[in-house]
Amino acid sequence: MSLQQKILTLISGIPDPATRVDIATTINYLFQLYVGGHINEDQVRTELYNVCYSVIGATYPDLTEDEVRKKANQLSDEFMRVFRIENVHRRMVSRFGSATRLPY
Repeated sequence: MSLQQKILTLISGIPDPATRVDIATTINYLFQLYVGGHINEDQVRTELYNVCYSVIGATYPDLTEDEVRKKANQLSDEFMRVFRIENVHRRMVSRFGSATRLPY
């Protein structure tokens, strides 16, 4: 699943478009910080957990505190896997992209 698909899955339960954009922008910003090396993996995971915790708590008010924490942990782990995969893809394209281009 791509990063954008993962974000859309997270924000699907939020009816307000402005809030959806804010959450998507925040996650994309965290991804850019991670890819750029400005924050380490632990820091980005903590911030992703905070975002997921807030969204899940707001979209699923019937869940208990432990259930929200568990789901937020699971989602932040999934986001980290996607971040790592997208980061590897970007590095490989930047490293080997010129080798696969056709001459004009």
